Amino acid sequence: MNDGSRSAADRLPGLENRLFDIPEDKFVEVVRLLERVRDHPDVRETFAAIRPRLVQVRPQRRPTLKRILCLPFEDVLEGFGSAEIPPGRIERRVIEPLWRLVAECGDRHQLDQLDRQVQETAPGNRNALRNIGLRLWPMAAQAIRVAVGQTAAGATAAGQAAVGQGGSGQAVRLLHGDEDLRRQVLEVVSFLEIGPIIEALKDALSPKPLPALEPADIAAIEQAAQAAACQSPASVFPLLLVAASRLARPADLLAVMPGLDLGKARREQPAIFARLGGLVVANLEERGARLASRPDSGSGAANATASPEEAVAIAERLVAGVLTTSALIDALAEPAYRERLGSVKAAVRSMVTGTVLDTAPHGILSAVPVPSAGRPLPVDEDAQAAAEDHARALRRCEGLADALGLRQPLKDTLASMERGLLDRAHALLAQYPAAAAEPDGAETAEMALFYALRLLEMVAGPAKADRLREAIMAATGEFAEG
Repeated sequence: MNDGSRSAADRLPGLENRLFDIPEDKFVEVVRLLERVRDHPDVRETFAAIRPRLVQVRPQRRPTLKRILCLPFEDVLEGFGSAEIPPGRIERRVIEPLWRLVAECGDRHQLDQLDRQVQETAPGNRNALRNIGLRLWPMAAQAIRVAVGQTAAGATAAGQAAVGQGGSGQAVRLLHGDEDLRRQVLEVVSFLEIGPIIEALKDALSPKPLPALEPADIAAIEQAAQAAACQSPASVFPLLLVAASRLARPADLLAVMPGLDLGKARREQPAIFARLGGLVVANLEERGARLASRPDSGSGAANATASPEEAVAIAERLVAGVLTTSALIDALAEPAYRERLGSVKAAVRSMVTGTVLDTAPHGILSAVPVPSAGRPLPVDEDAQAAAEDHARALRRCEGLADALGLRQPLKDTLASMERGLLDRAHALLAQYPAAAAEPDGAETAEMALFYALRLLEMVAGPAKADRLREAIMAATGEFAEG
């Protein structure tokens, strides 16, 4: 690293905080500069810290061999604090020791060749990067298996020599004796061994997340599974994990599994189905547990970390997964799953209650200005927009109410919001004559009435809002005509 790069890296601590606030174009520019010295420990820490914004902005990144290595299993990598967790997830802490195993135990001559090709490849040329992967993935898989002392069946003596001597010692050093890390590294190998098949399937199941499985998607999964089975029946399971991870509702894959023809893995199909079902249930449990540990999941929480609409969207996906999986309980032959899925529903119920129902008085009613003596208060546009989002989320809860046992609490909340909005709107109407006498007061008061009417229509429906509309028209002349 040259002096300029070292000097820049030495100033990195604390930079990640500023990188969340700068404009997007400046953020992309800084990311490109940092990638030139990305092997510096401070730079790696900075990239880890700003990864949530990297996921959001998705700047075109400089290709590297490490990034190409991750392509086959990128869909099962854990997210960043999200409730959306892929089934059978691989932790991101695996990537660095995994890459160092490949770099230290792999074919150095071949790695140097591939690295030169990467440097000559344009960032957006995904086909070229995949072509490099075609050579990298099998070599890396073999190197890793030998290094951790689990040589793949059929690996030749020459293949073992290619990864050098002392592979097991390097693996112990790089994996720090962490058995869970070792297990995940070996799981990654199963994705690398079918890298080309996975990449073709990713193209078919795009864009991610897929909202529903269409016949063409099911056919693509079946074809990919048969190709993986030709390589090894054991390869079908990691392929199906990728497919499930690309779906908005991973449990949807379980629903079509019984009808899939897995080719040479037909005999293993019941075991694959049961294993995948277990992972889907565990995945739903983990996502539910994360909801339960959120600061906004408890009743009446004031500092919600998800907006009401985001919370309902998460709830809809989880409930759909629970219902799909519940319908397959008999086929999965695991009665205990019912109780486990029940705990997921309980966590979702708690999150919806705390984030949408309990916060409705503050989230919706507080947007309507309280009448005051003198000049009327103007509407807070941001508060109104947030209140409308909250009202939409509240109405969307009707689709979840029966599944979550929230029918009566939701009914009570909607009735309470209706009464509250009517009370505030009538108070504004009573103040209107005095407000209209102030300079520009009529326009301000009319805007507040219009927004209160809009919220009432969203919460209670057009029919109940009509009476308020008529009252507003009776009290305001020019406004009613507009």
